[in-house]
Amino acid sequence: RSGRRCRCRGRRGRRARRAPRLTSRDRRPGAGEGRKEGGKGNTHSLRMDSPFSAVFVSAYVPACTALAIVFAIVLWYRVAQVKVRDALEDDRGTRESLLESGSRAGAATIAKVADIQEAIATGANGFLATEYKYIFFFMSLFSLIIFLLLGSQDGFKTKYTTDADGRPKAPGFYIGLFSTLSFILGASTSSLCGYLGMKIATYANGRTALEARKGVAPAFMTAFRSGAVMGFLLSGIGLLILFVTIGIFKAIYFKHDWEGLYEVIAGYGLGGSTIALFGRVGGGIYTKAADVGADLVGKVEKDIPEDDPRNPAVIADN
Repeated sequence: RSGRRCRCRGRRGRRARRAPRLTSRDRRPGAGEGRKEGGKGNTHSLRMDSPFSAVFVSAYVPACTALAIVFAIVLWYRVAQVKVRDALEDDRGTRESLLESGSRAGAATIAKVADIQEAIATGANGFLATEYKYIFFFMSLFSLIIFLLLGSQDGFKTKYTTDADGRPKAPGFYIGLFSTLSFILGASTSSLCGYLGMKIATYANGRTALEARKGVAPAFMTAFRSGAVMGFLLSGIGLLILFVTIGIFKAIYFKHDWEGLYEVIAGYGLGGSTIALFGRVGGGIYTKAADVGADLVGKVEKDIPEDDPRNPAVIADN
């Protein structure tokens, strides 16, 4: 009995000395570790819980943006399959309007649609050129204001400091500089997407009108695909440029300072929103001018009732 009792005590002692079982959270490298900053004994966790690794995220985000851009190009190609210039050289001199031509998809009708589409595209390009010219001056002035306001918050310092909690704080000069760059990038991205959206809209309006002669479904699919081109291009290009910008800013200056990095990245959204505001307000004024001009020209010069489909400007406005 004494021998068995001793062996039991030995087994219990070995069990007591056995290390506790580790969970998946504890097995991760660096789990629970921290870093003391500022010499004040404050420990801050450097790790964020995420089910995905950094390598997976770094590959997944660009892949999704590339997929969105490729899908938008495929949709643009599908819209381009509707031809409006195949028979342009035949019967160009006809006076028959689209409304009077009925359901006949003749060469003269297609040529007239192409002419109207080109006129609308020319007016839209002129509007964008004028709007972007004024936007350029505004963005230049506003970029300077952003740099001065953010850079002067600590007297344009160029070296890192620590706050009251001992955490690193990026200098105002670089906060202002990188915020200004983010603002310009966001504005440029929004301007590019706005231009592409206008191109696909004016590219698809005549094709949608031609497909409407075949039925509601073909016209709807043409219009839907053209609208999806804008949506996927905006999402894909915007997210891709944002992802690349974060990676570049982190690599060249901010390193492990995530707080400072995302403080300056906020300028990207501000730039995009500013251009969107200009596009919404300026576009609304432009379309209202087109509406009024169409009514005046139709009534005064051609004796056409208001919102009559024989007036091409009415098609552009609607």
